[in-house]
Amino acid sequence: MDKDSSKELKRQRVYNVLRDNTAKLHGDVWLDNGLGAAVWSNSHGSASYDKPGHHTLSFYLAGGENTKRCSRKGDLYGGEDKLCLMPKDHRSDWSFSDPFRFFHFYFEQAHLQRFAEQVFDKEGRHIELKECTFVDDPFVSQLVRQTMLKLDWSQSTDRLMLSHAQQMMLLHMVRQYCHQPMKLAISSGGLSPQNQRRVIEYVEAHLSRAFSLAELAALTQLSEFHFARMFKTSFGTTPHQYVLFRRVELAKILLTQNSLPLVEIASVCGFSSQQHLSQQFKLRVGATPAVFRREQVKGYYTQTT
Repeated sequence: MDKDSSKELKRQRVYNVLRDNTAKLHGDVWLDNGLGAAVWSNSHGSASYDKPGHHTLSFYLAGGENTKRCSRKGDLYGGEDKLCLMPKDHRSDWSFSDPFRFFHFYFEQAHLQRFAEQVFDKEGRHIELKECTFVDDPFVSQLVRQTMLKLDWSQSTDRLMLSHAQQMMLLHMVRQYCHQPMKLAISSGGLSPQNQRRVIEYVEAHLSRAFSLAELAALTQLSEFHFARMFKTSFGTTPHQYVLFRRVELAKILLTQNSLPLVEIASVCGFSSQQHLSQQFKLRVGATPAVFRREQVKGYYTQTT
């Protein structure tokens, strides 16, 4: 089975419960590392989970006050900014009567285990996620609202940042929501000069295509989490922002040196569309590509006359 078919199979399996009732999917993304995220809404009905086989973090974006988890010990009601953690082997029954919107983060036991081993250098076989219902978590709220939902999940460069945000989410899960929380050792070191050179050369050689945080981390033989931390120490910015900067710099050169159509420049620089190029270019340069090109041409003729 190829990678795309595997991701689609996993996606369908994860979504079965919500699609069996009245839930509406507004957007989702599955990265090559197997981690998924989605935004849903619902308004009435019920849902039941019976050992779903994967972990789900559910964060309420709006509404949810009349969303209820049914329990013999007493019903629990949700609300905006409330967090639920549903481990892979849990069972739960839910009912809802008013519109609400929510964010889901999907991960598997293998992700927690691998993360514990790579980041904390500890045995991860027995790591166990707690079950939580309607709790407050300011860190998750900020990460979801201020980072994950502000990214364009369809853009390859934004997926670099999304991958990093997912790693931060896993770190938070391991530190805060496991039965035996782990502490992260503080490291102030960056990438070695050799690894810095490898990453720079790889980025420059592949600006025209999409690549993942995992690909960059593999160059240095580090986990994605450690790579992102050490990269920022070395370069003063995240891999996501660095790649965007280099793509815009390449676009500036092409706009100055030739008359290629903007749509072709966007493709050569790794942007998914001319609109995406224009958006990122104006954000970083202060002018659209067309205006920048016009000013460069005018400046050239002024200097030569």
